[in-house]
Formats: sequence, structure tokens, C-alpha cells
Amino acid sequence: MCGKYHVSTEDENLSFREAIHQLMLEHPELQIQLGDVLPSQIAPVYTREGLAPGRFGHRAPFLKRLLINARSETAHQSPLFAPLLRASRVLVPALGFYEWSPQKQPFLFGRARGKPLQMAGLIFPGQPVGEFVILTRDAVGAPAQVHPRMPVIFESAELQQAWLHQDNLARDLLALEDHTPYAVLDLAG
Repeated sequence: MCGKYHVSTEDENLSFREAIHQLMLEHPELQIQLGDVLPSQIAPVYTREGLAPGRFGHRAPFLKRLLINARSETAHQSPLFAPLLRASRVLVPALGFYEWSPQKQPFLFGRARGKPLQMAGLIFPGQPVGEFVILTRDAVGAPAQVHPRMPVIFESAELQQAWLHQDNLARDLLALEDHTPYAVLDLAG
């Protein structure tokens, strides 16, 4: 379950840094979180239109807790998530994501050499910002040694663009195998 992730503007992606700066200028009233992002905080997400602010987690009226994740395998069957899967998909940029071991030890996972990730998400439209959840899948590689779930991550620019713009492919994209070798970037705590 992805309940915390890390956004960095320290990587080599100059266009991302510039987009974050522009987003903060356009929304000075919002506290856009960089660094570690927790549920209920506002963070950058990519929509079809570009980078936008979104609140991590959705407060469904029938639940007492914040929804932060959706299972990719069953999202298309859910009355809550199926409409979003068809038309309200986002990418959540991150340097890495945290998973906790059964002993409550946090591990930060990401790509080797700190290359950024694009996690698949769904956004509930709202004002002033929409609320997003991160889609999860069975864990593979190093994350599987710590936790049974991990975020759905789209590695290539082609898959990222297809996720945002190809409504008819969304469900098929979630079924793709992930062969990216994720590494432990940090033993947090």
C-alpha cells in the first residue's frame, strides 16, 4: 500500500523543475508539497492538460478514513473507480515510494541513480483541487521482499502518454508486466 512517496526537484529534469515553479506561481494559495508527500497533502500530478495540483487521498462520504490507493486489478469493477478509469487518469511524479515491512521499518524504493517515476493514479474532480488515489499492483523485485503491493509505474514516455490520453487502453495498460529493477534508495527512520 503506497501511503507515502517522495517528490524531488533535485533531479536532472529541468522541465519538471520549471513546471513545479510555474505551478506554485499559479496557485500561491495552495501549499504544494515537495519532499515526502503524505495523505491529505497537495502535490503535483500530470493530467491530460499538464501539471496540476491534486490532494493525495479521497474522502468518500461512506468511509471514515481517507482512500489513498485503488487495486489496479479490480478498479474497472468498482462503482467508485470505474468512471475515473475511463476518463480521469493522472500520473503522480515521484523520486520513490515508501513501503513498510511487517516490523514497521520504512523503505524508500525507486529507480537506480534516482531517476524519477511516474505512478498511475485516478483523480476525483474537485475545487480548488481534485483528490487522487494511487493505483497499486502485486509487488515485484525488491519491493516484494518488504510488502505485497506497490504502485503501478509506467516506465516509458509512450506508456505514460497512453495512460493519460488513450481511454480505450487504460485497462490493458494496468495489466502490463513491470520488469523495472527497483532499488532500495533509503532505509528511512
